[in-house]
Amino acid sequence: MTYEEFKNLDEDMDVCICNGVTLGEILNAIKNGHTTIEALMDETDAGTTCEMCQSVEKDDAGDREIHLEEILEFAEK
Repeated sequence: MTYEEFKNLDEDMDVCICNGVTLGEILNAIKNGHTTIEALMDETDAGTTCEMCQSVEKDDAGDREIHLEEILEFAEK
């Protein structure tokens, strides 16, 4: 995913399907200082069940559109 594609994502989109955590919730957590995958997981519960939304490496089949790792990278821009 490119930064331009990231910017066009809807904040209501589920990033963590297992726990129903949206992109907006994750971005809000980042704005509030949760700037590591572990901190995002603690704050939002995203990535704590099947773990596929944590990173591309954990999402072998490419089932998730975006991952916490990518969101953190794009949020820094």
